[in-house]
Amino acid sequence: MIREDFFKNGSLTSRSKVPELMAAIWTGGREAMLVEDKVDRTTKDAISAVLSQLNDCPYCEDMLISLVHAAGDHSVAGDIFSQSTFDSSDNIMKERLAWVRAIATSDLDGIARTPFTDEQLPEVIGTMMGMSDINRFSHVVMEDSPVPAPFGLQRIKAWALKIFGNELESTRKLSLEPGRALSLLPKAELPADLQWAKSNPRVADAIARWTATAEQEGAKVISPKVRRQVIHSLNKWNGEMMPLDSSWIEQDIAGLEGQDKAIARLAIVVGKASYRVTNDMVNDVLGNDKDEERFIRILAWSSFSAARRFSQIVVQKIQTGRHLVPMADVA
Repeated sequence: MIREDFFKNGSLTSRSKVPELMAAIWTGGREAMLVEDKVDRTTKDAISAVLSQLNDCPYCEDMLISLVHAAGDHSVAGDIFSQSTFDSSDNIMKERLAWVRAIATSDLDGIARTPFTDEQLPEVIGTMMGMSDINRFSHVVMEDSPVPAPFGLQRIKAWALKIFGNELESTRKLSLEPGRALSLLPKAELPADLQWAKSNPRVADAIARWTATAEQEGAKVISPKVRRQVIHSLNKWNGEMMPLDSSWIEQDIAGLEGQDKAIARLAIVVGKASYRVTNDMVNDVLGNDKDEERFIRILAWSSFSAARRFSQIVVQKIQTGRHLVPMADVA
């Protein structure tokens, strides 16, 4: 299905040793990010590219910029690549991408009105949630970029991204059947903190199945105590950049020992500052037996939990002054 509806790439297939988790990120991502419903695909690819740039995930950033090129929107792709103010883009796209950049980085006072309708928001927030998960997971398992800059020359890289986009152009001509991925996972209830998806039943269904699978697979290898501590840490986070020192990490994992401590450290850093994940953090969790299935479950739960929290932060900023439902505690 990935080959037929998109194209085979490491951001998705790196979870393949736990097929349920590859199906989960594909189901949530396909139905929110790829299927055109209330929001066009180019806008969602552009949103994902901007968010990948902000999350410092060069692999995802370059892949998404190339997909925007593949749609033929070269001005938008160029604006994102140059980290400009989107002045080459049309006014609607400029407003949308400036909003994404602001809502992912600013406090409430720095965010303009939401340039999407209520009917469009499930796809928009679902796209941002899906990309946040993929960014964090890819940070740990993927190389820097599928299109490196020769000798660091950005002008040549900009050209290379456009050429790569030409190669991906055929993927943008595919007609995607809405809801095709839903049958890959069991039906599930949509949690209280993800009710923002409810107005689009298909997106809500996909996110509910994705959520249930991520939680079930994570629970197989992560103790309830660790999951509670990680969720508590994420619920205190409002998307801000974390301090350069590591005291905040040690505070959030206080009271844990051994593998529990190593897993919590990795999960919290993946969530709040994935660019600071180190080889030592990964090796401490992998252990001597290098059990990749176990590691994928831990990493997927960590990246998903952070993306879930990020979706709550986005909703909070959209609905200023309304009550935000936190992630449920672990029983």
